[in-house]
Amino acid sequence: MIAKALCLAGPSQMRAFFSLLAWMALIGQVSAQENLTWAQCVKLATMNNPDMVASHESLRSYEAKYGGSYSAYYPQLSATAEGAYDHTNSQTGGSGNVSSSSGVSSSGGSFGGTSSMLHQYTASVTLSQTLYDGGLTPGNVAQAGANYRAQVAAFVLEKSLISYDLKSAFAQLLYAQELVTLTEQIVKRRRSDADMIHLKYDGGRENKGSWLLSESDYQQAVLNFHNAQRNVVVSQHQLAQVMGVKLKTPVVAVGQLITNTPPASPDLDKLAVETPTHFQQVSDTEASRAGITIARAGFLPTVSASVSLEREDQRFFPKSSGWDADLSVSLPIFDGGKTYFDVNAAEAALRQSLANLQSSDDNSVYTLAQNYSTLVSDIEAVGVNQTTVTAQKARSEIGEGQYSNGLISFTDFNLIQNDLVTAENQELQSRRNAVIAEANWEYAQGKGVIP
Repeated sequence: MIAKALCLAGPSQMRAFFSLLAWMALIGQVSAQENLTWAQCVKLATMNNPDMVASHESLRSYEAKYGGSYSAYYPQLSATAEGAYDHTNSQTGGSGNVSSSSGVSSSGGSFGGTSSMLHQYTASVTLSQTLYDGGLTPGNVAQAGANYRAQVAAFVLEKSLISYDLKSAFAQLLYAQELVTLTEQIVKRRRSDADMIHLKYDGGRENKGSWLLSESDYQQAVLNFHNAQRNVVVSQHQLAQVMGVKLKTPVVAVGQLITNTPPASPDLDKLAVETPTHFQQVSDTEASRAGITIARAGFLPTVSASVSLEREDQRFFPKSSGWDADLSVSLPIFDGGKTYFDVNAAEAALRQSLANLQSSDDNSVYTLAQNYSTLVSDIEAVGVNQTTVTAQKARSEIGEGQYSNGLISFTDFNLIQNDLVTAENQELQSRRNAVIAEANWEYAQGKGVIP
């Protein structure tokens, strides 16, 4: 019926029909897509990124270990209870006797026997307290606290890394979407140029090589357009991977490839000691210093006290109860040199941590300087490339008119068109590179958008 109606319809009706089909297809395409703003991407990544979840759970683990390290400061209370039940039967006969735990025996003659049972119950409660352990407990608490603070810094660093990945992936998707639009425009321009050159060739005003080269440029533009479309799909999955979500429908990034103005002449030395990497290394140094305290505790005595309450109840004896208190002092005399070498190892670990701290700060200063320079250069490149695109567009319009009128050769015209394509691609790439450079600069500082 539809085919018959199309056959009977006029040109205007057919155009209207196909316009309606195109509009319906566009509506279906839009409804099958999900638009995501930058704020929505940040929210999704904060809730669902698996690396974020893993780092947070690791932080909770270290927090629990830090809290548990204080347990040695408090008294330890323990209780025990025991119960015993014995039952024995012995039986004798005229010619002998047999004992059996089951109470069953046989022999010739008469039988006789005795049995006994014993019930015994014991219960005790013991309260013990370490009074002095040579600094072992304070050392363990200090080390656990340092490890926890190091993990806090690692968590902040992980958040800044996820922020970098998210901004880079979002910028890449924006770039891929704009690249599709740009390459589509280039395809149209290349098609128009190839048609114009074909007409000149048919009219004998251009050679076959120029026509074939223009067709080749058009085919290359079509290939670039198809690659750009495929790159959008890859970029969508990259963004979904960072956000920790599964793609049910294609997503469209809503935003622009723009960057903020960076600070002028930042204090790199000050920024270096404010990074999570610095605090992580400082915490590692504190943990190594606490390790020396723990190792030296092996040279010092241990003093502990305990109080026990006990009650005993037996079937054939009177009940009894009592208590006792103990104070013990333990002094190590010789352990084969283990403590001595443990102290030397702990001191060496501290010197290593201090050297790592200095190296880390120096590396942070260099990384900050490098990323800042790249950011400023990329932002400046955006302005230069935009100016170049404006100039190349004007040059292309003039060149097209000159070539149509035979004022310039195909070689010059083709060079002008190629320069325009190159300039447009470089301008788009520079805006993407500037956003990624900004994400790098934030990551070098340990900052980001993840709360």
